[in-house]
Amino acid sequence: MNAAILLAAGESTRMGRPKQLLDWHGRPLVVAQIETLLTAGCRPVVVVLGAHANSIRPVLPARSVVQVTTNRNWREGRASSIRTGARSVPAAAEAVVVASVDQPTEPSVIERLHHGLKAARDLLIAVPRHDGRNGHPPMFRSELLPELSAVSERRQGLRQVRRRHAERTIFVEMDNPIVTINLNTPEEYRRALELL
Repeated sequence: MNAAILLAAGESTRMGRPKQLLDWHGRPLVVAQIETLLTAGCRPVVVVLGAHANSIRPVLPARSVVQVTTNRNWREGRASSIRTGARSVPAAAEAVVVASVDQPTEPSVIERLHHGLKAARDLLIAVPRHDGRNGHPPMFRSELLPELSAVSERRQGLRQVRRRHAERTIFVEMDNPIVTINLNTPEEYRRALELL
């Protein structure tokens, strides 16, 4: 069983409106991301809210496999949301995907990361790559949950975890450019809708 942490606590300053609620092919982006992770077999999907939580919570699917938690320290940065989410992942999970709401993904990406990570028992991290660029979301074996629960902005969050285990990381080549897309600005959002 793979779990997922969906980081959805940001303020969306550059977008000018909550990215979590952007229309993504007929659904709010946060809902589309949850459904993608569930379709890929992630159980549970831990959704971390922060800014705009009162607006986002009502649109979330009411399902037992979707756990919603609030990062009251969201202003401290992304690492605080990773810590909040990691602490809610069950110990029984084999691995955990750390996804950001503004970095859309597809089930096939998650499935290929899972197969990549299972290729060898000594691997700890799987990272998608497209056209020579590392992408998202990364997948971590559950042995790393204590490290994910302790990341900090000062120590560069997930980057430090990935650097520490660089020799036990697999890079999984993807044909899909979605793994390199970030929705930070209205222009990036429009381009992504056109591309995908």
